[in-house]
Amino acid sequence: MGKGKSDDREIWLLCGAMSFCCLIVILMLALLAYGIAKIVMGSVYLHDCSIERFIPIYLIVSGVAPIVFGGFGRRDDDEPNLSGNFCGVLGILFNVAWLICGSVWVYPNYGKLNDVDFTTCSSNKTTECLDEICDKDLMKFAISAVTIDWVFIGFWIVVIGYQLRKLTCQLIRK
Repeated sequence: MGKGKSDDREIWLLCGAMSFCCLIVILMLALLAYGIAKIVMGSVYLHDCSIERFIPIYLIVSGVAPIVFGGFGRRDDDEPNLSGNFCGVLGILFNVAWLICGSVWVYPNYGKLNDVDFTTCSSNKTTECLDEICDKDLMKFAISAVTIDWVFIGFWIVVIGYQLRKLTCQLIRK
C-alpha cells in the first residue's frame, strides 16, 4: 500500500515537469511570434511614418535583436562560457539602450497623434496643424510593443536581482 503512494507522487511530479516544459515551449513560441510581428509591422509601414521615421526601424531592430543575441548565453558543458556571457550581457545592454531610444521616439509622437486638437494640414487648413502623420495602427502597435518591452525589462531586472542576491548569500556563507 505504501508503494502506491510513491507511484502517485512520481506521476504528479512527471505531470508537473511536463506542464512546465510545455509552458516554456509555448512562451518561447509566443516570444518568437512577437518578434516576427514587430519585424512585419515595421517593414509594412517602413515609409509611412513621417512624424518619426525611426519608429518602424525601431520595431524591425527590436524584433531582430533578441533573435540574434538569444543564442549567445548557451553552454555545451560545465566550463564557463565567458565570450558567450559577454555577448549576452552586450545584447541585454543593447536591448535596453534601444528600448530607451524607442520610448523617446514613440511616446511623444503617440501623444501628438492622439491629441484631441490634432488635425492634418490640407489646402484649406495651414495653421495649427501637423503636416507630419503616421499610421494609427503602427502607432498603437509601437506603443504597445514599447510598453510590453518595458514590462519584460522590469521582469528581467527582478530575476537578475534575485539571482545576484542568491549568489551573494552563497558566497557569504562560504
